[in-house]
Amino acid sequence: MRKSITKITSDITLQLNNISPIADQIQKKSTVSIRNFSKWLTTTEDVLKNLNLPESSKFSAKRAELSAFIPSNGGSKKKEHLFFTATLLTRAQEDLWDVFSSFNEKLENAKKLINQLLGLLYQTNEFKYDPNEDFTVFIHELWSFCHQHEQLKGITGQILSLVNKSDIIIIMANEIDLENL
Repeated sequence: MRKSITKITSDITLQLNNISPIADQIQKKSTVSIRNFSKWLTTTEDVLKNLNLPESSKFSAKRAELSAFIPSNGGSKKKEHLFFTATLLTRAQEDLWDVFSSFNEKLENAKKLINQLLGLLYQTNEFKYDPNEDFTVFIHELWSFCHQHEQLKGITGQILSLVNKSDIIIIMANEIDLENL
């Protein structure tokens, strides 16, 4: 079974959003930023492992790099350690952004295709949502209709090549305009 791209992008977005407080701590020259960055690396590694993404190894390596860093004898060790942490944070953010971008591109392409599909459904005037009906069941019925319709098989095949069925249902539920049905 394919991975849920909506879950992957959501989980990675949370990790990306946690970078800002660490950057703020580094900016304030707080040594707690080093410990918090190490925790962030571990959490990010775990998130990627749980998503079964091999990119988790990059964060393991960065964690090891941070642990093994030894400031030189000259100058301020604190400044040197904070500079190294900031540099490593930038590289980690770029690596995580690359992972996010590749999955987000698929998600955005799937959204565009689903919106095209919904546009076709709006034109048919064949479906009306009854508020007494289970919304999830209704969305499943819409997808089932589209997936089985001979003329829509091309677009549904394209969508399925990008995301799995559970993602499709989530995207359709978010994108549908019930007033246009």
